[in-house]
Amino acid sequence: MKKTLIAIALAGSFLTTLSPLVLPGLAISKPQQNVTSDTSLKVIQQTLSFADIQGVYGEKEIRQLSQLGVIEIGNANFFPSSPITRSQFITWLVKTYNILQTHNTRKPAPIKLPNHQNATFPDVPPEHPAFLYIQAAYDAGFLVGNEDGTFRPDANLTREEMIVLKSPLDSQGSGNSNRSVKSLRSFIQKTKGFTDADQINERYLNHIAFDLGNAASGKNFQRVYGSNRLFAPQKAVTKAEAAVVLSEFRKAGTVSQALDKINRNR
Repeated sequence: MKKTLIAIALAGSFLTTLSPLVLPGLAISKPQQNVTSDTSLKVIQQTLSFADIQGVYGEKEIRQLSQLGVIEIGNANFFPSSPITRSQFITWLVKTYNILQTHNTRKPAPIKLPNHQNATFPDVPPEHPAFLYIQAAYDAGFLVGNEDGTFRPDANLTREEMIVLKSPLDSQGSGNSNRSVKSLRSFIQKTKGFTDADQINERYLNHIAFDLGNAASGKNFQRVYGSNRLFAPQKAVTKAEAAVVLSEFRKAGTVSQALDKINRNR
């Protein structure tokens, strides 16, 4: 079934360039408080019909992100059960967050897209399709790459990486705990009931514990996986699961709210 969709192109520029350290594995630091943007949105009407999403988990979220232009048009099938890559998720994450910031908040503070060609990661050169979004996340101060200085854009996104990337955009308190590794693992395992807490990467424990137990978190794992108490931290995230986790941000609102406002102003 065809639906008229809204594709939204993001454009922006950075005023400053940050230089966070490249740490082993994926890591997140506190986003900059003064990240403001002159990001513009151009609305283009297009039609799209995915043949393989009717009745699947995340159908509504997939359709809505398509309407926002986050999920690009170009294939009859979405392949909802296929893994999403790290570069795809970063692209969707930045696009969605910026659109919700622009339409759902009184003082929008989207992540600014770079106006430079200085690639931080050798495997994400300026000509890479996701360069703008990966570089924007890095420049904003909350994303770094791997120990060898790469980003691995084509690697599958894991569950623990998804939470670590999404959580700081829900709350700036994510990852700021001074609790010990032992204490964090105990909280995740004994208090929250996850039987495989010992498998979670040590450098991700702060963000995951925050997401699972803090009232100010986005409760992302619960929203995607429900009451499941097997975290499976290295399991690949599907495209449908990614759509569900991106459907709502704690302070930037929901995709549904943004679509309602965009459609009212048409």
